[in-house]
Parts: sequence; structure tokens; C-alpha cells
Amino acid sequence: MRRIKAAATLRARKQAESIGGEILGARATHGLSRLQVSRSAGVSPDTLRRIESGDPGTQLDTLCAVGGAVGIDVVVRGYPGRSLTLRDSGQLELAKALCSIAHSSWRPELEVPAGVHGEAADLGFFGPDEILDCEIDRLILDLQGQHRRNTHKRDYLDARHQRPVRLVMVVEDTARNRAVLAPHMEFLKQVLPAGSRDVLRSLRIGQPLGRDGLLWLRRRQPPHR
Repeated sequence: MRRIKAAATLRARKQAESIGGEILGARATHGLSRLQVSRSAGVSPDTLRRIESGDPGTQLDTLCAVGGAVGIDVVVRGYPGRSLTLRDSGQLELAKALCSIAHSSWRPELEVPAGVHGEAADLGFFGPDEILDCEIDRLILDLQGQHRRNTHKRDYLDARHQRPVRLVMVVEDTARNRAVLAPHMEFLKQVLPAGSRDVLRSLRIGQPLGRDGLLWLRRRQPPHR
């Protein structure tokens, strides 16, 4: 967690320096003084100075106001980035369960690079005829969004290998996830036509799956004491 916090702090500093430089450049282009911009934005000259110097602690509404005062529309949005590790997200147990049943013809690999921003496929099974990109989703919150992100990673791998890459969405088998996906079964049959039985059979006997699939997988229950 300390590593993630340190990386986030560095990232915030770089982003603040970037937008601060853009605001300073726009102010110079328009020949505006710091006092003029601060008055227009409703902030103090010292706040404007800190923004232009790359202070990452500025509130978003203040940043937007200053941007507007120099003709810049400040937009904040998220992009796919470095995936959490399987251990960080609790997916490792499910990944190990799949590796334990896989035929020797499959070569498993955890966290396979699958994007230009540090994305990683959770678990790849590399076979002689095809590759299974297993994306482990423990909690379904946005089915189409999660499927879209998983498909992007599969497509990235597919463009870099000579073998076909099949997407397998591995969903933790819970009553909640079952209830969430129940209304979407027709969609799932279209985009992930192979079922749990098909996927497990492919893994166990080393046979190509031949299509994308959905695998329900339960976590092992801790023994009672």
C-alpha cells in the first residue's frame, strides 16, 4: 500500500506541474497579469502562484476556475492504468485454483502485460494452438464495462501472438454475482458462448476452447475450527 501511495503522490505532482505549466503559458499568451487572472477566477494571487508552480493540493473547483480565467477547460478523467496485482485484489486464490487443474500442455503465466498503460491480463494459459486470457472478476458492478475492459486486453494480446487468444471471464460464484448477471444471460451467451463446463474441460484435457467463455468459480471455504 505504501508503494501505491508513493506512486500516486508522484503522479499527482507530475499532473499538477503539467496543468500549472499550461495555465502559466496561457496567461503569458494572453498577456494577463497574475492579479488580473486571480481576480477573474476569484482566488488569491498566492493561490494562482501555487497552481502555476505545480502544487498538487489545489481543489478541483479552484483549478477549473483558474483554467477558465485563462481560456483553458480543465478536464479530469480516468484512463486504464497499472492493474492491481492478483494478491492485492484477492484474485490470486482463484488463479491458483485454475493453475492446479490445468493440463501440462498449458503454460500458465500470471499478470501478462496487456496494454500500453501498464494493464495486465490476470492469468494467461499459453497452449500450442491458442491462448486463454482469463480475466478474474470477483465482483460484478458494470458487466458491459468490465467485459469491454477485458476485451481490450484480449485484443492487445491477440495482436501480438500468432495463436488465437480466447477471452475467459472468470466470475467468482456468489449469490450476488449470480443475481446481477441473471438479467444479462442472453448477452453473455452471445459474447461468451462457452460455459463453465466447456472451459474446465479445455483446461483439464489440454484441448483448445475455440471461443470466448464464462467460467463460474468458487473460492475455497476456510475450514471450520
